[in-house]
Amino acid sequence: MFNLFLLIRKDFILLRNFIPIFLLSILFIAYVQLDNSSMFATFQSLLLLVYSCSMDALNNNTKFVIGLPVRRQEIILAKYLSIVPYCFIGLVCSLALLLISFSFGYSISPFYWIGVSLTLLMIPLTASIYLPIHYWLGSKNYYFNILFNVVITITTLNTGSSLSNSSFFLTITHLKLQDHLVPVGLTGIVYLFILYCSYRISLRLFSKEEL
Repeated sequence: MFNLFLLIRKDFILLRNFIPIFLLSILFIAYVQLDNSSMFATFQSLLLLVYSCSMDALNNNTKFVIGLPVRRQEIILAKYLSIVPYCFIGLVCSLALLLISFSFGYSISPFYWIGVSLTLLMIPLTASIYLPIHYWLGSKNYYFNILFNVVITITTLNTGSSLSNSSFFLTITHLKLQDHLVPVGLTGIVYLFILYCSYRISLRLFSKEEL
């Protein structure tokens, strides 16, 4: 458990110089989307994961870490668990955007936090797609990471406004969970199963990688 903490801490040390750029990207998204679609700006938290993976590949950090008394399972698990503090950072950014919007007199949708919750749920799901590809490409993933960064930003810009006005979002916001416990429970099981499968695939790819 302590090894996991140290591995996650290592990622945050790598992010020191990137945090200001990340915060500027959040402010940029919020400025572009002054309406309620700014609730989806926290999707940018995925940039933290992509950048930490990029720095690992660029500096060959994985080769150094694998020489330490840690198992490969712990290295992969730590990368997945690091998504939790990234989501927390996204949640803090959401609160900050809400306060900034209030201070400038912008009206806030009563469904703001529902949109934020959906966005936070999408972060691990998207990471479950990104990480296996990252470990499959290995040290050759530089251009893929650049492409993924662009996709994240474009998705945040375009999907935010369209999703907030979609029938799907309106249905979710008016959904009464107590009336749909079984579908919600099954969706949660499928969600966790996808994350687990992603972890197993990443572990298998990383175990085969020659460092």
